[in-house]
Amino acid sequence: MTPAAPTISAPPGATPVILGVSLTISTHEGLRRSLRSAFGLSTRAINLRIDPGMDLIFLCETTLPSSLPCLASLTHPGVTAVTLRAATLDWTPDPEHGIGRGTPTLGALESGSCFLTANSRKIPIATFCQRNIQPTHIEMELLGQPNLLEFLRSEWFTLEISGTNRRRLNRPLAFAANLQFEVRMLGSMAA
Repeated sequence: MTPAAPTISAPPGATPVILGVSLTISTHEGLRRSLRSAFGLSTRAINLRIDPGMDLIFLCETTLPSSLPCLASLTHPGVTAVTLRAATLDWTPDPEHGIGRGTPTLGALESGSCFLTANSRKIPIATFCQRNIQPTHIEMELLGQPNLLEFLRSEWFTLEISGTNRRRLNRPLAFAANLQFEVRMLGSMAA
């Protein structure tokens, strides 16, 4: 008789691990202007060599410690897998300033991806495109179910959101990235 392999399951009634991070997409001073000031390139040379769409690329990232209180349950020795259950971007309007022309909202974004990086490894975990975008909320599509445990347990990891804008931002766009993870444990430990 062969012994049964340990089963991996979510603990009964387990609450998901939720990581919420505030990020900001800065306004672009213009790639052409920054190259001109940094390298002394003439406007004509810059216009010939740089795609105008480069001004519409954004990147925001933050490096986080694995010691965050919301990740404390991942230190349990019985945890064998952590998978992404949901990923959203949320924008909350400033109550003191009305939404008007020039107000940056998530509707200014065209498409993007979410990555985790740790120990010199980078993995795409979610993505969004035009059909996912609302002015105050983006529901990202998950990219498979990779085990993210080693990323979230490393001493430091980086969360990155990058992509393209539909239009140039006049002001910085601050938003929250919310990632919801499912924690799986050895069946014998979950009971």
